[in-house]
Amino acid sequence: MKYSDEQNLTSKEAKVFLKIQDCDLAHIRNAGKLKFIKKGNAFLYDKESVEAYKKHI
Repeated sequence: MKYSDEQNLTSKEAKVFLKIQDCDLAHIRNAGKLKFIKKGNAFLYDKESVEAYKKHI
């Protein structure tokens, strides 16, 4: 099920964009470095937050 929209990315989209794996995305999320919302079992990441994080890695 896909929830992404113009403002948010799914976990899969964020992983592809950042070129990282599931566990790395979870560590970054848990460290508070990405803004996200949880919708059911899915995490949706703020697109601007993901883009800003990529600039710093």
